[in-house]
Amino acid sequence: MELQDLENSVLFNLQQSELVNFGSTPNYASATNPAISKAALDFQINRAYMRVYSDLSDCEIALAYFSILSVANSSDYPLPPGGSFPNIYNPSQPLPVIDLSAFPNVQRISRILYNPVGQPWTQGMEGGIRLVSWRQFMGVSAFGYMRPFTYNIIPDYCTVTPNRKILSFFPGTASAGDTITVEYVPYLTAGTSWPPLANPTDVPRLPDAADDMITLWATALCWPKLREMQAQDVYMAKYFAEMERVRDMLGPRSRGDTFRIRDNELGLAESYPIGGALALP
Repeated sequence: MELQDLENSVLFNLQQSELVNFGSTPNYASATNPAISKAALDFQINRAYMRVYSDLSDCEIALAYFSILSVANSSDYPLPPGGSFPNIYNPSQPLPVIDLSAFPNVQRISRILYNPVGQPWTQGMEGGIRLVSWRQFMGVSAFGYMRPFTYNIIPDYCTVTPNRKILSFFPGTASAGDTITVEYVPYLTAGTSWPPLANPTDVPRLPDAADDMITLWATALCWPKLREMQAQDVYMAKYFAEMERVRDMLGPRSRGDTFRIRDNELGLAESYPIGGALALP
């Protein structure tokens, strides 16, 4: 649905019949002192849009990505918006200055793809195997002690720092010119390709199945303006029920999707592109 459709749907739920105009923009031009202004309505719709992104982030149904080139003997790289800022997690190594302001901010990293310069293959950093938590990353790097001295052609591990501003590798990248691609769930960020909804024909970058979630949560956010707190609770409950339905439908991406228990050391050994476990240092 377009923004104007979401506006009409929310107004319909709020029983603002004088504003509803399905198929076009709501009738704000002829309204006198409406209970919900258009600015307030659009603000709450965008809050709901971001809420749906967050609640469905692990389903990975709408992903942004960017690519950067590695720097020789570097362990850390900025995440959007990039720029220049202190590397508080590895002070002995300044961050490369990379302008990533054209890309939306990071909410949740899905996967990292690492293509060494001159090689035809790409190493995927599998979640739980190579793409790990900050706590596990600190464990394998001797709580950061080994990071300034350890570099390799292919990093064994990567993580996102707790402030979600830095992508860290261990060992660090030994070569310059390797292609690092980051695929992630974004935050809505003005001035990027993932902005909040603004124009009447703007369309959320989510599957159609998630449109009702936006409508329900935006309706719940608007009810307090009409002093209907009980109605807000009803629509919040409707939202969570709809979320379960959408997650069940959109979570599995193919018939091959399964949940399995896998030893992380075995996964690391099997993930080496040449020689499998024999390639381990």
